[in-house]
Amino acid sequence: MKAEKIRRCIAIAAAFAAMPIAAHTNEPRAARSQEQSSKASTGNPQKGKIVFENLGCNKCHGSEGEGVSGAGQNTGVPRIASTSLALPAFIQLVRKPKGVMPPFGSDRASDSDLADVYAFLQTLKPPAKQEHTAGVNPGNGQRLFVRDGCYECHGYLGQGSTSTGGTRLGPPQIPLSAFVSYVREPTGQMPPYTAKVISDEDLAEIYNFLKSVPPPPALKSIPILNQ
Repeated sequence: MKAEKIRRCIAIAAAFAAMPIAAHTNEPRAARSQEQSSKASTGNPQKGKIVFENLGCNKCHGSEGEGVSGAGQNTGVPRIASTSLALPAFIQLVRKPKGVMPPFGSDRASDSDLADVYAFLQTLKPPAKQEHTAGVNPGNGQRLFVRDGCYECHGYLGQGSTSTGGTRLGPPQIPLSAFVSYVREPTGQMPPYTAKVISDEDLAEIYNFLKSVPPPPALKSIPILNQ
């Protein structure tokens, strides 16, 4: 009996002695797991900038994610830099966006890609001033618009044309940087215009001219269309 009690005491002492060691061993594992999870959700801003441009996000939201406000009922393109959304909400919005923005499934951008884009957007600051400033001369932009042949497809006031397939440009609902990006690498049948053909400064003049063009009247305000 006495030997049995001694064996039990030794077993209990060994169990208590092992408890701190086990807890101490698990702590680094938990810390490493938390650190890895944090790194996975942080994203890489440099990679995010590349993904942002490869997906064409800059062609609507601008190279700095600055967006542009619309006039009247048109909300324009929302500013997404730096986004106030949490990463999961940001990914969900990209997967299932609202409005005219197309959805980006995991086949086009992985969660890791979007985490990188999110990190890139978080490094950007809101624009300090509006792109369309007072004192610009829309007439100079109109002259360049005609000189460079933009009117041949888009009309003299950027109103677009059903016969040429040119879309309406004025007033533009995208920021200047997105406008420049699109002219450089357009979609559809429009040919690309390099900086050797039209400089960034000339495109800014054209943009300001198009911004001066009044928006089309609402359909309800045209009597002949409501008869």
